Amino acid sequence: MEGKNKRLAVLVGCNYPNTPNELHGCINDVLAMKETLVNRFGFDHSNIKLLTDEHKNSSSTMPTGANIKQALANMVDQAEEGDVLYFHYSGHGTRIPSKKNGHPFRHEEAIVPCDFNLITGLYQLPS
Repeated sequence: MEGKNKRLAVLVGCNYPNTPNELHGCINDVLAMKETLVNRFGFDHSNIKLLTDEHKNSSSTMPTGANIKQALANMVDQAEEGDVLYFHYSGHGTRIPSKKNGHPFRHEEAIVPCDFNLITGLYQLPS
């Protein structure tokens, strides 16, 4: 892909089916975003990683905490200078008490993957 910057995306949609926390529009959100990225912003389908908890969508990966982190790490590993990286999350979020000393806020924001393994703050991507 010499001479042209890549556009890479990770799209996560968690509806949490059959749980007390079930949502109904998050997978639709990421499918609509995928089409927007392709049709409006020139992303290639092959450069978009889709993670949803919808079992009938065989082309996606379950959005567990580990799978989301791995998808982000893979996107960063593929990237070169000048590439566009895009992350979209549709699902529950939460706030948790901060464990950082001297943190100016008492809480941190977290996304809630389908396995409820919270993803918080910044972390070192695996190499």
